[in-house]
Amino acid sequence: MPPKTQKPAPAKAGKNYRPKKLLLVYNPQAGEAKANTSSLEEVVGLLQSYRFDPQVFLLRPDSDLADRVKQALADGIALFVACGGDGTSSSLARLLVGSQASLGIIPNGTQNNMPLALDIPADPAEAVKVLREGRKLKIDVGRAKVGSRSTYFMEVFSVGLVSSLFPPADDLQHGNLQALGELVKTFTLEKPASFEIRLSSRKDPIRSQGLVLLAVNMPVIGLNYRLGKRSAMQDGKLDLIFFEDANKLDLLSYVARGLRDGLPEARKIKKILAEKISIKVDPPMTLMYDGEVFGEGNVELSVLKHAISVMIPKKSRVRQTG
Repeated sequence: MPPKTQKPAPAKAGKNYRPKKLLLVYNPQAGEAKANTSSLEEVVGLLQSYRFDPQVFLLRPDSDLADRVKQALADGIALFVACGGDGTSSSLARLLVGSQASLGIIPNGTQNNMPLALDIPADPAEAVKVLREGRKLKIDVGRAKVGSRSTYFMEVFSVGLVSSLFPPADDLQHGNLQALGELVKTFTLEKPASFEIRLSSRKDPIRSQGLVLLAVNMPVIGLNYRLGKRSAMQDGKLDLIFFEDANKLDLLSYVARGLRDGLPEARKIKKILAEKISIKVDPPMTLMYDGEVFGEGNVELSVLKHAISVMIPKKSRVRQTG
């Protein structure tokens, strides 16, 4: 006989919350490699226990999230909740830029870097509580332009090896063992390119060979690597991290030495803050934003300061700046 599903705990007695509508964007594929992923029924039950009235949108490959968010904004909905991984949160956040709405996050993915950076609890019941009893934090959003195309990004924009490795690495992390061969092949074949990097914070451009460049908006990326201060998402700047003349063994060494605790002090790592970054690469390398491939070519990067509001715990260590 299958075990009974535990019902979500109701809100504390005596709390007379006003009913509030929200749009819940639930990704049924998120966290497939985890054993403790919260079901849609559980999440809806938790929201209802805090007197939220959730309109549910299932995020699928063929679904039109942009159209649904536009409709919800027109209907006056002011709270949009992402339940999934960082891809779900980033996809929703990008659509809220420039609006008066707030983003809420119920972590339900594999890495959950955005919740980690924002002190949002991993426990779904506590995360839902934040939606009612937390506070708003205004954070920055990155913007990338390649030719006539442009996009926002929340976490990181990458050029080079990291971008090329992400798709097979993500497949491997989600249980596709066949992706290991593609991962090794990509790592072996990728060659360095010539970079010309112009920054608003420096007079002279950086010209050098390299395999990887990262433009980071949040302090936690990838496999929960901490690369910046908690205030990084509010300072109106991007953290440029360029692995200058670093070969593949150097990159593996940096990871082994503990990127989880911050970038190691290394001569070949340049880290510079800038509001605007122009990057030319020859030959062209793969571009990626928040896990989404953005083709190849030269790219212009900038940042929109305090472009979106996010619900975080009232006692979070992340304080509003600027």
